[in-house]
Amino acid sequence: MRLLICALLCLGTLGLCLALPEKTIRWCVVSDHEATKCSSFRDNMKKVLPAGGPAVTCVRKMSHPECIRDISANKVDAVTVDGALVAEADLPHHSLKPIMAEYYGSKDDPKTHYYVVAMAKKGTGFQLNQLRGKKSCHTGLGWSAGWYVPLSTLLPSGSRETAAATFFSSSCVPCADGKMFPSLCQLCAGKGTDKCACSSREPYFGSWGALKCLQDGTADVSFVKHLTVFEAMPTKADRDQYELLCMDNTRRPVEEYEQCYLARVPSHVVVARSVDGKEDSIQELLRVAQEHFGKDKSSPFQLFGSPHGEDLLFTDAAHGLLRVPRKIDISLYLGYEFLSAFRNLKRVSTHSSGRLGSKCVNAPLEGYYVVAVVKKSDVGITWKSLQGKKSCHTAVGTSEGWNVPMGLIYNQTGSCKFDAFFSRSCAPGSDPDSPLCALCVGGNNPAHMCAANNAEGYHGSSGALRCLVEKGDVAFMKHPTVLQNTDGKNPEPWAKGLKHEDFELLCLDGTRKPVTEAQSCHLARVPNRAVFSRKDKADFVRRILFNQQELFGRNGFEYMMFQMFESSAKDLLFSDDTECLSNLQNKTTYKTYLGPQYLTLMDNFRQCLSSELLDACTFHKY
Repeated sequence: MRLLICALLCLGTLGLCLALPEKTIRWCVVSDHEATKCSSFRDNMKKVLPAGGPAVTCVRKMSHPECIRDISANKVDAVTVDGALVAEADLPHHSLKPIMAEYYGSKDDPKTHYYVVAMAKKGTGFQLNQLRGKKSCHTGLGWSAGWYVPLSTLLPSGSRETAAATFFSSSCVPCADGKMFPSLCQLCAGKGTDKCACSSREPYFGSWGALKCLQDGTADVSFVKHLTVFEAMPTKADRDQYELLCMDNTRRPVEEYEQCYLARVPSHVVVARSVDGKEDSIQELLRVAQEHFGKDKSSPFQLFGSPHGEDLLFTDAAHGLLRVPRKIDISLYLGYEFLSAFRNLKRVSTHSSGRLGSKCVNAPLEGYYVVAVVKKSDVGITWKSLQGKKSCHTAVGTSEGWNVPMGLIYNQTGSCKFDAFFSRSCAPGSDPDSPLCALCVGGNNPAHMCAANNAEGYHGSSGALRCLVEKGDVAFMKHPTVLQNTDGKNPEPWAKGLKHEDFELLCLDGTRKPVTEAQSCHLARVPNRAVFSRKDKADFVRRILFNQQELFGRNGFEYMMFQMFESSAKDLLFSDDTECLSNLQNKTTYKTYLGPQYLTLMDNFRQCLSSELLDACTFHKY
């Protein structure tokens, strides 16, 4: 009996040990000082977290870029960084996501941005347009405040390191390659291998370090966050020894940073993996941490401060952390203003020439029909008897697979509870645990289940048809889909032997028709997918695309080299069934392009759409 109890206890302990990794947050640190604070963070969180709650371990790395790569590789789980470092990292799109953002100011009026300023000693006389040949200090290579913003302001384009090395006479740019670009590390104060290091081992690293570089008289100009200036120089007398360099080539007092800055940049942010990233555990950990060790708490341990150094784990100037809405990715978080500066520095010159006129370019826009497809053998199914059936959708948010059919169902039922209308569905992009994902097949990775991309086998119009063939009662898709995947046109195993006569369309009046009669039996007519651009870039984008179409379109001169409208997976960049890109003629606004019928349907359906997008669009408050 005693042996049995011991065995059970051992098994229980083993179960707990096996479960721990899911709750353990591996926090990435980049210096000895940060590791010391992280250890205090870990020990203090043990005192306040409930049993079974998330735990912290500290993992030492050499730099923030290494942390970012290791988060993506599932070697660590979280780090607080300048968002530009994530944008700079050579990682697959959307592999990381922002989950908690630092805010500055008060809880009642939180600001999730800061100002990048160029700062010089008072009386030195030069202006922003006179910095060539001066000595400069920067927060770090690849950082927003000390690198991307000032360089995009001062330099045209090309190699950033080369341009900076020739623009300034000498600099301290922590994280730069001192062997390849010695002038970028010339002013740094670190000793031996610590010189120009990508951590606080270099005394001039980070915003505090770049400011110290200026205070020490090492540099003529320093590029820093405005927050650091007020943290490091709390008295006006100290600040009055310096001035800000403005974009209009004037100078202003430090207090006037809102009228004299280079750019407004989103705050530092906690990032995690987009898939299996422990997002909920990290957010819960930081929620509890703020409750006990936040800015207004009297605990010896402070989340936003440390006796071991500045800006360790989090920025000292932060007043707290806010959840980032789930719909926000790194691009949305950084925003257009910053990304423009970022991309200008990465831009490669594009040359366009070529003939823009062609029959295809000026072909009329016909759009496509959204259809509801059923198997001919399921004779009892009509549009009016769909409730309780199994449904297949291209993806949530698409016109053919979601907006049109679900908008029409909403018009009939007045209810947005679509997961209760059908018994089971595959609607890629839905909550994987909901009935709307119950029919989905996923892919090679369990995380791909119900994903709103080609990793989900039932994604897209062809995927919805496959779902109908294998599991469903009805599928919503574009009208050409059945004809494109039957009668031997699709070699994939699921389509083998399918004939277009095996399927029928559901008409809104309750009748059914052959799939060849979509013109008289459809749910709605919808405009084709379109390329959208900002107004100031539209002509340029149009010219480039038409030029590339001449080369790589269906009948392009270089079609054998690359195909614009074909790829190894479905509908990448453009729909696979695209014949060509056409001029929009006079339909150049979304209202004129979409048309009144579609807009009316979407207006009625709007209250069923998630508010997460609105949350994402209104997250940054300026």
